[in-house]
Amino acid sequence: MSAFVRKIIMFNSTRVCIFVDGENLRHSIGNLFPEFNRSDYLPKTDWGNFFDWIACEVAGPEADRIRTYWYVIQHIDFSPYNLNFARDEKDFLKIKNIFSRDPEFLDRINKTKPENQNKLLEELITDFQRSQATMQKRFSGWVNIQNEIARKYKAIEFRRAGSIRYDLFNGNFGSEKAVDVKLATDLISLKDIYDIAVIVSGDQDYVPAVAAIKDLGKRTVNVSFLTENERLLPGGAKRLNQSTDWSMEIKYSDSKRFLGF
Repeated sequence: MSAFVRKIIMFNSTRVCIFVDGENLRHSIGNLFPEFNRSDYLPKTDWGNFFDWIACEVAGPEADRIRTYWYVIQHIDFSPYNLNFARDEKDFLKIKNIFSRDPEFLDRINKTKPENQNKLLEELITDFQRSQATMQKRFSGWVNIQNEIARKYKAIEFRRAGSIRYDLFNGNFGSEKAVDVKLATDLISLKDIYDIAVIVSGDQDYVPAVAAIKDLGKRTVNVSFLTENERLLPGGAKRLNQSTDWSMEIKYSDSKRFLGF
C-alpha cells in the first residue's frame, strides 16, 4: 500500500475511543454467564478483536480504534483500617473496640472469660491479617492479568484510579471510589483524539460528562448487553442510554462468541 493511499484511508477514517468501566464489565459477564468463575477475574479471550468489532459496529468499516481505556481500581482499602496499628501498639482495649463494632464478634468476646480475651483478640487479628494478605495477593493477580492483556493486544490501556473497600468482617467488597470520576474526566480531556466515544458501562453517573462532550460536537455511544432472553441486563443505565446518541445492544450470541463461552 502506497503512502498516498494510507493517507486517504487515515483521512477518511472515523476515530473511535472506547472507555470501559472495568468492574461494570466484569459484573455484566458474570450475570450473562453464571458458569464463569469470577475468581478468574476475566475470561480468556481475544480482547483486541472484541473491541475492534465494537468499533466497527459503531462507526462502520472505516472505524479506527485509537485506543481502549479500561478503568480499574488502584488500591484495596481494608476495613477496619487501623487494626494493624492497634496490634503493633499492643493496645488490646483499642483492638477490643474495633472488633466490638460487629455484633457477631462482640458476642464472641463477651462469651469469653476476661482472662482469655486477649488471646482471642490475638487469634482474631491473625485471622484478619491472613484474610487481608490473601485478598492482596488476589488483587496482585488481577493486576498481572491486566498487564498481560495490555501487552498482548494493541491499543488497550488500563487506567488505575481510586480504591475499593474490602470489609474483613464479612469478606465483602464495597463500592468503588474515584474510578468513575477518572473515566468521566478522560472523556472530556481526551476529546481531541476521537470522533466517537464508546462507553462500556451501566453507570448513569457518566451522564454529565456525556452531555459535555456532545456539546463539543462529539458523538457518543453506550454499550449494553442483552441476556439470552433478549432483555437488557439489570443496571443497564436507562438514563445513560437515553443521553448518548445511541445505545449499542450486544446480543447474547455475540457476547458468547466474542467472550469465549
